[in-house]
Amino acid sequence: MNNKVSRLNPKNTGQATTSEFDEEVARWESETRGPYVAAHPERREEFLTQALKWPINPLYTPADLEALGFDYKEDVGFPGEYPYTRGTGPNGHRSGFWTMTQVTGFGSGQSWSKRARYMLDQGLSGLILEYDLATTNGYDSDDPMVEGEVGRAGMALDSLEDLEEAFDLPFDQLKYLMSVCNAPQPVNLAMIIAALEKKGVDPKDFVLHIVNGILIEYTCVGRYIYPPEHGLRLATDCIEYIINNHPNWAPISIISAQLQPAKANPVQEIAFSLAIACAYIDATLERGFDIDTVAPYFHFVVNVDMDFFEGICKLRAFRKCWARLMRDRYGATKPEAMKIRMMTSPTTTALTLQQPLNNIGRLAIMATACSLGGAGENMTTPLHDEAHSLPAEEAIRVGAALQHIVAHETGVAETIDPLAGSYYVESLTKQMENAAFEEMDKIFDMGGALKAIETGYFQRALGREQYERNRDIEEGRRLWVGVNHLKLDEEKREISIFRLNDDMESEQVAKVRDLRARRDQALVDSTLEQVREAARNGSNMMESCLAAVKAYATHGEICYAMRDVFGEYGSDSQLGGI
Repeated sequence: MNNKVSRLNPKNTGQATTSEFDEEVARWESETRGPYVAAHPERREEFLTQALKWPINPLYTPADLEALGFDYKEDVGFPGEYPYTRGTGPNGHRSGFWTMTQVTGFGSGQSWSKRARYMLDQGLSGLILEYDLATTNGYDSDDPMVEGEVGRAGMALDSLEDLEEAFDLPFDQLKYLMSVCNAPQPVNLAMIIAALEKKGVDPKDFVLHIVNGILIEYTCVGRYIYPPEHGLRLATDCIEYIINNHPNWAPISIISAQLQPAKANPVQEIAFSLAIACAYIDATLERGFDIDTVAPYFHFVVNVDMDFFEGICKLRAFRKCWARLMRDRYGATKPEAMKIRMMTSPTTTALTLQQPLNNIGRLAIMATACSLGGAGENMTTPLHDEAHSLPAEEAIRVGAALQHIVAHETGVAETIDPLAGSYYVESLTKQMENAAFEEMDKIFDMGGALKAIETGYFQRALGREQYERNRDIEEGRRLWVGVNHLKLDEEKREISIFRLNDDMESEQVAKVRDLRARRDQALVDSTLEQVREAARNGSNMMESCLAAVKAYATHGEICYAMRDVFGEYGSDSQLGGI
């Protein structure tokens, strides 16, 4: 195939060489653009991408691609074929749209179930269930450590009874559920399995996706319990258990969408995420699996920010880098192992407290970028009121409609990868790919992602990015409407605010205490000792966690049993410096 995909002459009468392009660009610059810019100076001294701060040329031509060693077959190819730049499916979204999801989680299991039903009625087909800080940090609702946090930032989960209430759902409508509970993931997975059994839901008819991404928590989020090596072991236990017992489920997701709010630039997002994925892959391969079996179970959640092309190219580069990594580093041979599984999302960090209705426009732009970048199997949209409160029902309705507007009204999903061949898009995609592999080589040379976490490399790199990106806003290099541009002196924010029931926490505390009073305590004590023994002897934690969950041991009790063996992790304060 001819690698030079563009021609200078519109009649295709001759193939242009790089030197001919350079001559023509120089002529255009001196005769056409130069005089115009002299009379109409550019609005800024330099044009840079927002996150990477790479220079943006005024014009891109085939010469830019040739300078990068661009090869159509190796760098773009065809949809559904290596290197999957144009998508992992052969027909884009012409055969069906992405699964439309939203994040939700607050209050009790009963209140969450009611909200989940409402969301499904708005045209969503998947939900992402978040848990409160008590749950994600391994405490019960009546623990003094979490007073005031119960049910605030997600659903409170103390026992199997809570999920039995939460799963009062129309599973004929809900075919996809992502559960986000990284540090105590074996406990959460066990509770979900037991609750589905009690509801009579056939696991083969339901796709459960556990995030199980504890290494990101040590890097930038902070919802961890145990030291990193034990966190990795627990994550691997879940991966192994699901592959062996529920092969239609998804046992691991690397949330680069958590790196992005920590101000990782796109190259860092790709490199850090893939290096972290390699840590899980290596641990899983040590359990006796092969790469062609393991790789298809890995999944990524990727944000796009307001830099439209930077976001689109990041999604395309992610697919290329995963395919190349699986083939060249691990020797994968099956196409399914080289196809990245991806959920995309507009970022929450682009959304402002000020002038919140402007966020609807921002979300529409970012959702369109997700679609043009390939969207992935799922797309979730944050909501325009997120800076104010947990989402109100009006915001949920608008957010659900927004995805349908992008899908049905814009035409962006009618052809496959419509931006392929753009000189700018292909140049930026190729640059990101090259830079991501340079960064990954650096991480692998230092011993991999676990070592990068333990030594603070990831944390310091993100700290530097945070400092520089915040300066851009504070010093006005990046304009943000409502924040440092077009501000309103006397802004009236007329927006619906969701307010949690004030009695919710006391009711949840009473509920977990009532459970302890009426269960078989001897059975609970026996199963908790099984948890400790499994933690000590290195066996897979899932069977002992399932036994404890079914005996109605609480979430916090099981997490404390593992604390007795693993201890707790306290990050070194020296790692946070920039």
